[in-house]
Amino acid sequence: ELALAEMCNVVKDTYGGDKGGFIAGQVYEFSGFVSDEGSLSDSRSAEKHIAILTYWKSFEEHERSHADKAFKDKFAALAELCVESKELGYNMLWQGVLE
Repeated sequence: ELALAEMCNVVKDTYGGDKGGFIAGQVYEFSGFVSDEGSLSDSRSAEKHIAILTYWKSFEEHERSHADKAFKDKFAALAELCVESKELGYNMLWQGVLE
């Protein structure tokens, strides 16, 4: 948890706002359940994992931050604790809030 917290703080403090384009982030830990109603495959197993969601002004600013030594040092410490790491990019298609 310490390595994760340190990496997240470096991102927030070093690249936040006008300093590098970071807008916000969230970290989720898999809770262990797999929904019968929302799952389309027969498999109901999933490995323990975390998901780190970050929001950036642009993909280019995101990539610059990850090429920076401050980030690389903290990410390397976290990577030592990981079995696998994938960084996937998404475009938001919908966001909703109650009115």
